[in-house]
Amino acid sequence: MMLADSFEADLEEAILDDAERQLVGERDNIIAQAVQRVQGRLERYAREEDYNVGPIVDSFTGVDVDRSDGQLTIRWGWAHPAVKYFEFGTSDHTIEGNPVLSFVWDADEAPDWVAEEFDREGDGYRVFLPEVEVSGVQETRAIRDSLNWLRREVSS
Repeated sequence: MMLADSFEADLEEAILDDAERQLVGERDNIIAQAVQRVQGRLERYAREEDYNVGPIVDSFTGVDVDRSDGQLTIRWGWAHPAVKYFEFGTSDHTIEGNPVLSFVWDADEAPDWVAEEFDREGDGYRVFLPEVEVSGVQETRAIRDSLNWLRREVSS
């Protein structure tokens, strides 16, 4: 039996086609599931800790697929700068304004001096402060756990 000269290249291309289809091409593909795992973990964490992770979830950059040199490279991520703090956590720290910080301090959580010094806005008070001391956040491990899940799925 004679094989065509292009047999190896055709086989490599067919394998890459199949891998791309399974990873990103099918409905509810494995990469989409990995992304959903991250976002679901962030949203659960936000509900438990009363955080707003909407801007982080909304900063999803999409999935980029590159095929070159017999390889399939798939990238995805979140552009929001706070994603790393939720992934790895933080210790208690100071946030400094540039030159000031401005945010709405929830009326139920604001100390009396905030109500006396600042104007009401929505459900709280619009504050302007040079810096604030904040409690750290626990790591979510959302991305790392999702990547570990993906590795297990791909290897099984």
